[in-house]
Amino acid sequence: SFHDKIVAQFHEWMTGVGVLYLKSKVPQVGTVFTTHATVVGRSIAGHGLPLYRDLNTYDGEGMARQFGVTAKQSLEKLSAEEADTFTTVSAITNNECRQFLGKEVDILTPNGFDDTFVPAREEYFSKRAKAREKLFQVAEGLLNQTLSKDSILIINSGRYEFRNKGIDLFIDVMGLLNKQPRLDREIIAFLTIPAYQLGPRPEVLERMYTRDFSSPVTDDFLTHGLHEPENDAILLRIKKNNLHNAPGDKVKVIFVPAYLNGNDGIFNLGYYDLLVGFDGSMFPSYYEPWGYTPLESLAFHIPTITTSLAGFGQWVKSLYPTIKDSVTIIPRGDDNDEFVVEEMIKAVLQVSSKTEKEILKIRMKAYEVSRSALWKNLISY
Repeated sequence: SFHDKIVAQFHEWMTGVGVLYLKSKVPQVGTVFTTHATVVGRSIAGHGLPLYRDLNTYDGEGMARQFGVTAKQSLEKLSAEEADTFTTVSAITNNECRQFLGKEVDILTPNGFDDTFVPAREEYFSKRAKAREKLFQVAEGLLNQTLSKDSILIINSGRYEFRNKGIDLFIDVMGLLNKQPRLDREIIAFLTIPAYQLGPRPEVLERMYTRDFSSPVTDDFLTHGLHEPENDAILLRIKKNNLHNAPGDKVKVIFVPAYLNGNDGIFNLGYYDLLVGFDGSMFPSYYEPWGYTPLESLAFHIPTITTSLAGFGQWVKSLYPTIKDSVTIIPRGDDNDEFVVEEMIKAVLQVSSKTEKEILKIRMKAYEVSRSALWKNLISY
């Protein structure tokens, strides 16, 4: 009946038709349109143009035409105009809304998370042990090499947006750490980034279960086969950084192009079940309206690196202005890549030399920071 109080919330341009449909057919229903990025902002950043410095000079419609995203941009703009309430997840994205959609949001709604997927204290350590065992088993199987159990396990994950997610800089950091004399522990870096993959590699599976370290494998990085590996941006960047996964190398890099949904054929554990095994995560994003991946890391007691261009990075900084170690927020701009890389290297070296007791404190603080983002604390928005 018309006495019902109904609000429908629509996320991102893909659901915008819902806003428009209700507006025309059932205007009594209140509509909220939440954008988690802008179509044009993501395109500009992904194509290597300076998004932040030149923001005020870009024309939304013109850029949409240039990148062939006119329909998406149009639907996004109409949804923002027609919804009863328009929101986005961070101030950084609101600047884009103003410029590309001609409209500021009515309210900022930071992304909370639900912690039911975080293991309880009593099962945390067994889950962590299981994850580490699997990560080492895969790494040793892929490389046919024995790896030190004291290695630092680092993860970068998310959508395959090579520049936007800072995947390029993550690999550069690994290349430089491999040559770093001050690094006295080995690093195994996992890139868990879904790509156009062909399924588990049978030779990796075979080596995982029949150990033979007498003939080590080098220049091999993939757990699953990949269509057109010769054109793959991640593999090309690894090569450019002279990373070879050779027995003497301090840094080993492993690219997992499959969705970690529990039945990928190699790990057969879900993303969260593996995440819990890592020592650190790095997300040096250039375009990141919020940033769930660093937040999820913290929830699993894993210290993380993010940037000032991530909505989540800015949000943490506003709550904990002096925070370091558990969350490193690196100032990132349109053209300070080298600085970002240097800062990440510093952060890794700093943590690698800490005592176990200090590390435990850092991990507890990481978890504590994540609690601020629980929905029960953000529901007021």
